[in-house]
Amino acid sequence: MRRLIAIVLILVAHPAFAQQTEPAPPAQQPASADCTVCPELALVPPGRFLMGSAPDSIELDTATGESPSMAISFSRPFFVGRREVTVAEFRRYVEATGSEPAPGCRVWLGGQWVLDRDRSWRDPAFALPPQDAEPVVCVNWDDARGYAEWLSRESGKRYRLPSEAEWEYVARGGTSFPRFWDEHDSHEGAALSLACDFANVYDSSAVDAYHLPWPNARCSDHFAALAPVGQYKPNAFGVFDIIGNVREWVMDCYTASYAGRPEDARAWTWQGGCELKGVRGGSWASRPRDARAPARDPEPTALRQSDLGFRVVRDSA
Repeated sequence: MRRLIAIVLILVAHPAFAQQTEPAPPAQQPASADCTVCPELALVPPGRFLMGSAPDSIELDTATGESPSMAISFSRPFFVGRREVTVAEFRRYVEATGSEPAPGCRVWLGGQWVLDRDRSWRDPAFALPPQDAEPVVCVNWDDARGYAEWLSRESGKRYRLPSEAEWEYVARGGTSFPRFWDEHDSHEGAALSLACDFANVYDSSAVDAYHLPWPNARCSDHFAALAPVGQYKPNAFGVFDIIGNVREWVMDCYTASYAGRPEDARAWTWQGGCELKGVRGGSWASRPRDARAPARDPEPTALRQSDLGFRVVRDSA
């Protein structure tokens, strides 16, 4: 196992890594947890990668500033939640702290996203009540940050939301591909037949239930909406659902450009005027184009929506 992890470290750190043409082989790492209420973590090695998309990328969304790409360096390893934070995990936080999120959540109804003031993370308007193993949704950026701060107090370690650079580095899973599982057949105009083995996106199993007005992946993952965490194949870092299932909050203030941001893993934040935060990964409701590593969205920090959740990271020291 140590030898396998060492090989992954060498590959990621190598300057030519971004030009590789095949995904890194899966490298399952030992799971760890810092406390009884802490999520399982995966160790992510240091290295370099190109954040964003090439100007000629077939799925490039120029409006969100994912191009030109920029080189990001990671000098130290870090830990990331192997799965999205679940309903059960978030409930423990609410019960321990009394930090109940206010009701009101945007849900898909009548062919559009609408604010339903009676909905919440306890009842996000799906066909069945939320299950403990499903990712928590209808949580805003402050709810997610509050959960991470509680974990820090419980564990004595520094938990937080991932930076945008950390998130994309993890999502690529040691590859340079927009979707870690395949370089080929990996754009919206193609069948995306492999997507349902690795991610819960808007696919044929969701079409009849939701009739969303955009293209679907032409495969079936058997979940019309949320799937329990860990149902799909992980990437080479041992991380599940980093693409799809729920969109995930990151720490950064959102700007429609990478110009001026730090060339390391730090989150790009500032005091005042940061009404929009970054959201990554796509969800059960996302068209295939929006479910890939470099895709970005801006959302108001107060937004609660039934396809929006989060995962946490922890510093290695």
